[in-house]
Amino acid sequence: MNMNENTVGREDNTSIDQNPRYSEQIQTNNELVTENIELQKQLEHYQREHEEQTKQMTKLLAELKEKKLDSFEAIEAHDKKAKQTLIQLAQQAKPIKMEGNNIALFGLTSTGKSTMLNSLLGEKKAATGAGETTIEVSSYSGRDFILWDIPGRNDEVTYTRMQYISFFKGLTRRLILVQSTIKENSSIMKLLDAIELHYDIVVNKMDRIEEEERVEFCEQIRKEISKIGLKGVGRVFFVSAKYPAQFPDWLEMVNYLTDS
Repeated sequence: MNMNENTVGREDNTSIDQNPRYSEQIQTNNELVTENIELQKQLEHYQREHEEQTKQMTKLLAELKEKKLDSFEAIEAHDKKAKQTLIQLAQQAKPIKMEGNNIALFGLTSTGKSTMLNSLLGEKKAATGAGETTIEVSSYSGRDFILWDIPGRNDEVTYTRMQYISFFKGLTRRLILVQSTIKENSSIMKLLDAIELHYDIVVNKMDRIEEEERVEFCEQIRKEISKIGLKGVGRVFFVSAKYPAQFPDWLEMVNYLTDS
């Protein structure tokens, strides 16, 4: 009996070790850990190299917090001087050097960001569901790119810290996810505009729009972009991460991202 158990154990282990998918997953996980450690090292190095600018930004953000200005749009509306100081400091930030094709997804939980990540990766790696909320920047390694999940925050102004700005500048692509209106995430787009970073907009959950209303809906989104005056918009994709095959923009978006 013991011999059979040991034999079964050896056979199972051999089977797992020889499974290409298992080996590939182990390699991916190891690479991902290495990427995150390397990024953290670079951010710490950046902070040491730019100590004075970092101190200035930290002081400014503390003042904004006291004034309860928690988004770039709020700063823009209520404190023009702080806005200019913030932009000047952000423009001094140097991009973090990152290997490979690094793509960040910015968006609130309601935009279906986790489903988008999983669909782009071709497997379920990010947790999904109504109660799922990402609270930290997370990375997911795919075959053609590394995806970075940038969570929506109530204190969005945190993303104006020098380390975040440097990280954003080092990315290959920046995807802004919305669901029903550009205003859902217009503040982060205005911040990226202010520091002259380009981005693409992904309108998700198109399957929830009635088919006869889709043309009008897409036109409304484009009018919003123009009305708000967003300057850094590159491409606009209308997709459904849940049902990618139903919308031609999905394949076009994937090709666009993998050609980066």
